Amino acid sequence: MPRLKALWNDAKVNKGAKAAALRSACSNGRALTMACVGVLKPLLGNKWSPAWQSAGFLGSLQAPSNPMTLLQQLRAYFTANPTHEAPTLEPYAISAAACEAAAQAISDAQSASNQSNTDAGNAQSNYETGLAGARQRLSGVREELSHRLAEDDARWYAFGFDKLGDSETPEAPENLTVTVGAAGSGSLFVNWDDARRAENYRVRITNITGGALLVDRLVEESEATIMGLPANVTVSITVSARNGTSCVSRPGSRFVTRHHRRTSHRASGRRAHHDPGASNAEARIVRCFLNAGGRPP
Repeated sequence: MPRLKALWNDAKVNKGAKAAALRSACSNGRALTMACVGVLKPLLGNKWSPAWQSAGFLGSLQAPSNPMTLLQQLRAYFTANPTHEAPTLEPYAISAAACEAAAQAISDAQSASNQSNTDAGNAQSNYETGLAGARQRLSGVREELSHRLAEDDARWYAFGFDKLGDSETPEAPENLTVTVGAAGSGSLFVNWDDARRAENYRVRITNITGGALLVDRLVEESEATIMGLPANVTVSITVSARNGTSCVSRPGSRFVTRHHRRTSHRASGRRAHHDPGASNAEARIVRCFLNAGGRPP
């Protein structure tokens, strides 16, 4: 099971990386497209007209979010009109070859992103299948042990089970780790150890300045990918374990840190958090500083 979970985690990280690579390729392609517009304006006009259709622009001189098709049309235009090229222009060479290379880069990045989506889906399916099989086998082990051990026998723990008389409150999520996404992405990857007796987890992220709640999410697994956080804020990340009963965990201490781009931090402190209608373990908290460049000012 740990191996399958690790493979799924790796697949999700790879999925994010391939998506970022696709966005970068599209951004580079759009920049080249607009550079082509600048070169062609003296020839085709400063505003869109039917003359621009031969270069692939239909109704507008704006570059689409994914300019691969437009770049392919620009390649055909410059192939047919080589005297319109500006191959020595900086920082973007305006030529059929440059448009072809940019279009191919987007195509390759799109294929890699699509494959990473498939790989992540397969890894998740493998993990869930393995988890279901493990649960089934463990149920059989527990049933067998129930005929051999008393309800309060400490050896239940040696086999990885709770004693029948244990509290229903889940244990605290341990070893909270925060990994910062790419600079300027406003993203965090948060994971922690599975908590005993937890059915799911609540992840709360608040802005330290003013205490505004930025994220309040329930997750089934012991991890969460957070996107779209604002820039230039210090955030507090709290994770609590939950199940179907109503309890409040004991209080604890805090751990505070500031993170840099692509850095992981592990929280070692705890804080109690009350979640009405659910059983909460000690919440784990870590403070992280986010800015547009991913670094503290």
